[in-house]
Amino acid sequence: MCKAATTPQDIHISDFSSLPRKPLVDDAGLLKTLYIMAYSHLSVTFLCLNVMFDLFVLGVPALILHALGILSDKNFTRYTTVLIDWTTPIVCAAPVVFSGTQLYCNDINLLIESKEKNSLFLANHGSRIDWMIAMVCGHMKDLVSKKVTRCRVGFVCEAIIQYMPFIGWYRKMICDDVFVSRSFQADGPIIKKNISHFHRSGCTRMLFLSPEGVVVDFGKRDVEYIKECREFCKEQGYRPFEYTLTPRYKGTTCLLKQTEAGGPVVSVTLAYIRDGKLLNCRLTSPNRVIPDIYLLHQGIGGKPVHVYIHLERLDISTTNVPDLKKVLMTDYERKDKMLSMWDKFMLGEQQTQSAEKASWMSQFTAIDMNVKSALLYQLLHAIVMFAAASLCGCMDKLLLSIKILFVTVASCHTLGWVMNSTSMESVPFETGIKGIYKATTGMKRTNCLDKCKSK
Repeated sequence: MCKAATTPQDIHISDFSSLPRKPLVDDAGLLKTLYIMAYSHLSVTFLCLNVMFDLFVLGVPALILHALGILSDKNFTRYTTVLIDWTTPIVCAAPVVFSGTQLYCNDINLLIESKEKNSLFLANHGSRIDWMIAMVCGHMKDLVSKKVTRCRVGFVCEAIIQYMPFIGWYRKMICDDVFVSRSFQADGPIIKKNISHFHRSGCTRMLFLSPEGVVVDFGKRDVEYIKECREFCKEQGYRPFEYTLTPRYKGTTCLLKQTEAGGPVVSVTLAYIRDGKLLNCRLTSPNRVIPDIYLLHQGIGGKPVHVYIHLERLDISTTNVPDLKKVLMTDYERKDKMLSMWDKFMLGEQQTQSAEKASWMSQFTAIDMNVKSALLYQLLHAIVMFAAASLCGCMDKLLLSIKILFVTVASCHTLGWVMNSTSMESVPFETGIKGIYKATTGMKRTNCLDKCKSK
């Protein structure tokens, strides 16, 4: 449990180097670990297989037609939107729906409005699966017994993601996400071009990003970055943030083009709760857990993750742009205080705070997961894929591919877990790839957008 500290200095982050390796499965013996990891690897295997099929069989032909000018930009965007709607349940079904992950939201009406207009979501970065939560919300057609619009969800994310097998390739070629490699300011033209393209196509999109830019683990460079962010807070007249990094604001103005037609700019605070504990607690806590795909899958073992989504509209106009540094820093100060409140509430059921906790929790409404719909999509994908393999006379090759992919997924994740001392799976293969990359290059923080000092 993430025990509260009175000040950020109470925990010495230099002690992170002595932290023990994170277990593959929390609080599990050998048999339970083998069962959950087998389920997780198999789930990720079929996730990759289905995404690979949708990308190369259903997506690449459209990409070729578009490149040849046969398929217009507008029709290509419409087609890929339909394809994304077809693929999304496959990506999210096992880690979210089948594993018992539960979502809650404090403002359903604002979420519905955001799905109906071109909106901009600015979220804290306490996990590696924020994108998956956003995809689930965008794909839903029923929210608290209300029929709502299904919308396309796009992301602004670090450039390395586009090179990750299958999911990364799909997000690059089909979803047309914004991948940044330098800074928001330097990548401004790319962002503006992307947003203009979607506006011209008439495709409504919810654009999601985490202004923090990175997730910090427990390595030496992570420790240095946390210190830099805290120093930046002091320089700007804020108390050092304990639960979040400081947001990058340079060049963010170009992102406001996303909402120029009147869509909302929404501040999102995500709190991840598991077994009565706040996972994304203090950055300095040795008990902090960074949720990823494999952690969500562990819910099948009886301890699912509960995700609380707090939405708040930001008063930012595209015609009268305020001081974005001040707006974002103030908003992150509020996010930090909110996560501190979550941490306090998760410490126990002390009588002195039980009424306050009940009042706080009452604002959140559970979002129903449609298990039947998820199962139907899984079944339809399997039918289409195996039917195509049968018609092409390559059923044996498909079955062999499944076996090879399973071994590759399991080996890559296990190797990465050994090298990183933890799972880092925001998309398949990332734990292994980043483990090898960090070991060979050092993976400097400066590769992930601009550093804290240049904000």
